[in-house]
Amino acid sequence: MLSPGRPGEVKQNRRKQMPGKHRKHTPIVSEKQRGLFGAELRRREEGKTPRMKGITTEELRGHLRESKGKDLPLSTTMRRVYERKRRQ
Repeated sequence: MLSPGRPGEVKQNRRKQMPGKHRKHTPIVSEKQRGLFGAELRRREEGKTPRMKGITTEELRGHLRESKGKDLPLSTTMRRVYERKRRQ
């Protein structure tokens, strides 16, 4: 795209967006997040009102599909409980 002020100068796009992609990908990084996303998906499938308004049902399914089978770390609270039990 040419800039109207200077002939021959090319205007740079700061961020290129892929068609159909409107949001940055955020993967599930812990067991706690996996549980929250799973509960939200079940809530939507049952026809209840969603609590996470900024994400579509398809995006929820995609994130859960990606995290399936991965060994994700526990949340810090659960890690502390697990370590206490292990010490005893």
